[in-house]
Amino acid sequence: MRIQVECIPCFVRQGFETVSRVTPDGNVRWRVMREVCALAGNVTEDVCPPQLAERIYDAVAAATGNLDPFVVEKRLANELALSLEPRFRGILSTVPDPLLAAVKFSIAGNSMDLGVVREYGDVGALADSMLAAPLAIDDYASFRQRLSRAEHILVVGDNNGEIVFDRLLIEEMRKVRDCRYTYVVRGRPVINDVTIEDARAVGIDRVAGIVDSGSGAPGLVLAACSEKPRKLFMSADMVVAKGQGNYEALSDAPRGVFFLLMVKCQVVSSDLHAPVGVAVVKHYQAV
Repeated sequence: MRIQVECIPCFVRQGFETVSRVTPDGNVRWRVMREVCALAGNVTEDVCPPQLAERIYDAVAAATGNLDPFVVEKRLANELALSLEPRFRGILSTVPDPLLAAVKFSIAGNSMDLGVVREYGDVGALADSMLAAPLAIDDYASFRQRLSRAEHILVVGDNNGEIVFDRLLIEEMRKVRDCRYTYVVRGRPVINDVTIEDARAVGIDRVAGIVDSGSGAPGLVLAACSEKPRKLFMSADMVVAKGQGNYEALSDAPRGVFFLLMVKCQVVSSDLHAPVGVAVVKHYQAV
């Protein structure tokens, strides 16, 4: 998905909020914001939003020396998600289609995105409402059919907190198809996105192999990835990409992808033709 003009003020806001959480020094804030505004103002229309996001968060990190400004929030997100896990497991044991329920729980976890919101909302209540509602874009039947015959499934992660529910999803997927699973994480800290250390901390390594993208973009930008994840992406029988950043990076990918996300901004809403706030399972098929 190409960047839109509406993305520019959003990324300027993210730059300001991030440098403000890192330092009270007004001189540093001015220096960072001048660079952020220059990066945003000079971006070309052929990039996807995660490419500009990487440049902006790298600028904040370089100016402040803080390479992981959301480290506390990431820990809190995982603690919150882990506290909900027993209740979610109980629900999965009683519903007629636990895989569909796990898909919806995983999408509800996608709301834990500090690039969009300032604090985590009531994820449990959101999960309950998503469980009761139909998917706004519903390619679940295709998802389940592809899963049933896959030999290697690649899951591209997104946010901390959400990753706990991704583990539950992979567990349910394994009950349908117990094959090889690989979970792709970010190559270095960016916003509250998942890294290898985060994924291991919540037990993703118990259900899937883990590989990092080699990039600090908050989305799987194939051109910026290292060779291994790029090859795995192209060779896997099924790719499941979580969240808006991965949708923005892969919505015109050279292969089919299943996108599982919550629509969180008007730009993505317009691209998907789905309202803000809804859950989506979209099967993109490359031309």
